[in-house]
Amino acid sequence: MSSTKVIREPNNIFAENIKPDRIRHVVNVTIETAKEFHNCNHLYVRYVVDAPADWILAEPKNLHGVTHQSRAGNDSSNHFGHHFTLDVSKSWQHSSSSETPDLIPTPLLLLEVYDVNMWNRQKSVGYGFTHVPLTPGSYSIAIPTWRPYITETSLQLREYFLGLAPQIENIKYAGIPNDNHNNESPSVLGRFPFGTETSGSVQVRFDTMIQRGRNVLEQEQIRASINLHRPSATSTAVEQVIQTYHRAKQRLKAAHDALLG
Repeated sequence: MSSTKVIREPNNIFAENIKPDRIRHVVNVTIETAKEFHNCNHLYVRYVVDAPADWILAEPKNLHGVTHQSRAGNDSSNHFGHHFTLDVSKSWQHSSSSETPDLIPTPLLLLEVYDVNMWNRQKSVGYGFTHVPLTPGSYSIAIPTWRPYITETSLQLREYFLGLAPQIENIKYAGIPNDNHNNESPSVLGRFPFGTETSGSVQVRFDTMIQRGRNVLEQEQIRASINLHRPSATSTAVEQVIQTYHRAKQRLKAAHDALLG
């Protein structure tokens, strides 16, 4: 009996071609731990990715999800290790260097932390967000969270015994508006007079990879070649100072010769 050897090719997320004018970002996101959520032993995290309209998502189902429930350890931290992959791409025209990097809208990772008490009642104990880093590399970010501040004693008792903590209706309220298109000034999200208090923090790891289309690579090579042969601002300033000095020296010599003549 002859045996057939099966050779499997390694899974390469960059094997498929992308459009020539696009830049693709593949971000591996890991929600690692939650810390300093006082009087909360059993936590889980709900996450949502808020991407601007001009970004194309390869897997829209990865835009939201929940972690498993974690019990606090001896270090008062809840460990999750929840992993998901965000695959987004954008047209190179929108990502050109003519735009100010701070004004280019980027995807947001929004978090909502839940606590489960001994009666299996769930309540929200923290909201937070961070911008998804799109530059290649590894990042470990501690995301601070907040929650609505309760002042009335009756509401505090309802929260403790019934788990009826106030929640925001839309989790996107926890982030920053991504409506700064056409180089307009970004909107300011005002929460006054909405009272909040500091909650714990969530540690998230990002591992970002990038793939450029053929046209993007060609344009970047042309731009790099132009910048290589273009004199720097420092050298240009030095040349201007030297030229000014020589002109002043020539005028001084001409005035001196005129006096002697």
